[in-house]
Amino acid sequence: MIDGVIDEVSHSHIVQLCSQGKLDRNSLGGGEPRLLEIMALLGIRSRIGNQFVEIDSTIDLLNLEQVQAQIGDSDVVDSFEWQYRLLTESTNADVLKRFENQQKPCIALAEMQTSGKGRRGRHWISPFARNIYCTIGISRSIKPHNLGLISIVTGIGLCKALNHSGVNGVMLKWPNDIYYQNQKLGGILIESRPTTANHYHFAIGIGINVSMTAEDLEDIPQAATSVNLICGNPISRNLLLAQVIRQVVPMIHGFDESSIPRLIEEFNEFDAFHNQRIRVTTSSRTIYGVNRGINTSGQLELETEQGRQQFSAADISIRGME
Repeated sequence: MIDGVIDEVSHSHIVQLCSQGKLDRNSLGGGEPRLLEIMALLGIRSRIGNQFVEIDSTIDLLNLEQVQAQIGDSDVVDSFEWQYRLLTESTNADVLKRFENQQKPCIALAEMQTSGKGRRGRHWISPFARNIYCTIGISRSIKPHNLGLISIVTGIGLCKALNHSGVNGVMLKWPNDIYYQNQKLGGILIESRPTTANHYHFAIGIGINVSMTAEDLEDIPQAATSVNLICGNPISRNLLLAQVIRQVVPMIHGFDESSIPRLIEEFNEFDAFHNQRIRVTTSSRTIYGVNRGINTSGQLELETEQGRQQFSAADISIRGME
């Protein structure tokens, strides 16, 4: 089976259908009911005619060969095992499972997630072939007190990738959200597994809203936007994904303690609430203060009436003040 529930024949038929817009029913044989069942699971709307199964328009699926060619760096491409699925529970889970079995770097991609999650276990809405769902599995030596900086490195890389792709004005909302004009454009979910002392395997999950419409975004319980809405025209997910990997992977590889001062400066450039008054909410209280950026451990620095306070990403959520 491919993708957990999609057999190889159905996988091939779906790829054909997405690229051509229709399939001859005679070519499906007895596999038509199964194909229609899978299409319903993926949310692909279809029409059944006398001769063809049709969809409203062709769907631009991710293409591994195109992504790898656009990255243009064989050292980056060849350093990972690549996994592509039409449907998966979670690309983070895929990477962590592969690491447990093989302990190799891996990039996992999917067209749709059934159990995608964001920070604090929140559900990440993952419609079929609309967005980027990517997890980079990578191992690094890093001191435990610097673990919070990995999401900062990743976020800066994403902002640069989006800017290079023509999505200008993208910012970071500490610790792991990608923002555009106070609307959420994407997010980062990092899970780690210690291997030896000061050495970890990271599953760096990246989600970016690409072709979701304003109607699609109504299902998200906060203000959100997408790349195509910002740009006003379709942006290739393949090209954007290649730019993401081209930016993020070298930044993760190059991160060490000597790069922290520059990292803090770059974060300040992209910080959506830098030097602004914000509201910090913990499990037990709300604190108001001025966002002073991050410290050398990636903690939020908040200037309050009681003095400067530090917060870790696991502790809190933040909101700007109107």
